[in-house]
Amino acid sequence: MRRSEKDARLAELYAQVPDVGCKGLCHHSCTVIPQGPREGQRTRAAGFRLPHWQDAADRMLRGENVVCPALSAENRCQVHDERPMICRLYGAVEGLACPHGCEPEGGLLPAAEGWRLRDAVLEL
Repeated sequence: MRRSEKDARLAELYAQVPDVGCKGLCHHSCTVIPQGPREGQRTRAAGFRLPHWQDAADRMLRGENVVCPALSAENRCQVHDERPMICRLYGAVEGLACPHGCEPEGGLLPAAEGWRLRDAVLEL
């Protein structure tokens, strides 16, 4: 599949995630996360290389504080438009509810739907 086709598919999948109406208070949750190959290419093209999520998980198990390298000093996402699916799902899916009260107008997506979307991008 060509990059343009992958990007079109990503856009279709991203469009299935409802807008959370984010207040920008969730930076404490920004860590290194699983992302699909094309998502990784896109974040690298935006100037950020996110470490592999398993490496980050191992570091967290050792007690290290792991913060997403795309998070600015002002606690804002510097790749917001290109952010991976799992970041988009935060606050939009059951089990990933925002502790600050941000929620989609129609309510949270069922967890199974969120994981289906996440799994779909891991293949692109």
